[in-house]
Amino acid sequence: MIALVFVLGLVGSAVAGSPELKANGAVMLDGRHTPVYWDDGDTFKVVETGQSARLEGFNALESYGPVHRFGAGPTELAAIAQQSTEHAKGSVWNCQVQPGSGGYGRIRVACLDLAKSLIERGLAHAFSMDGPAAAPLLSAQRAAIESRVGMWQQGAPQAIVTSVHSLDERPNQAETYNRVVDTRSGESTKVVHDHTIAACRWVCHQGSCLLYVPFSQRYASQAAWCLR
Repeated sequence: MIALVFVLGLVGSAVAGSPELKANGAVMLDGRHTPVYWDDGDTFKVVETGQSARLEGFNALESYGPVHRFGAGPTELAAIAQQSTEHAKGSVWNCQVQPGSGGYGRIRVACLDLAKSLIERGLAHAFSMDGPAAAPLLSAQRAAIESRVGMWQQGAPQAIVTSVHSLDERPNQAETYNRVVDTRSGESTKVVHDHTIAACRWVCHQGSCLLYVPFSQRYASQAAWCLR
């Protein structure tokens, strides 16, 4: 609890002045009942502070549009991404703040019961930045693939593309990367490249594809043509 209060207190000033969030769910965060806003199945914001949290050990499909393609079509996979969010909102999960950063200014949070629940339904897949994913999550994923539930209805590709980056996203960089996650081990790797990628272009690796849409063109009136 001390660690949690410190983390929330530390980041509170960073999000001061943010529009007020309305909770669409709650978690037990280090033993404290915490109202949260679920952005999707693997990220939420703490309503009290506005701080974003990235859940570790698994990854939900992108929910900003029909942007994945493997086995089932983009529309079907977009629906599964939405189901992942609704499942996360539907229960109060036990979660713990972890040391280190979740990237992009987020805290790292472990919610093992949610991770397993989503993965066994095919609503998320195992994901690890450092070596293979946790054995219980890989076991749940193998069972989901064998049962062809959720995203695995048409079988599993060798890997899933989880993010795509274009060289022109940042000035003066000589290379960038796409992130790919092995469906057998849950281990993610960076595929380094030096390509400029046009918005709404499919980028494919090892049996799966992700539609490249720059972050600034994903939502509302700024949405790229392929998301409208």
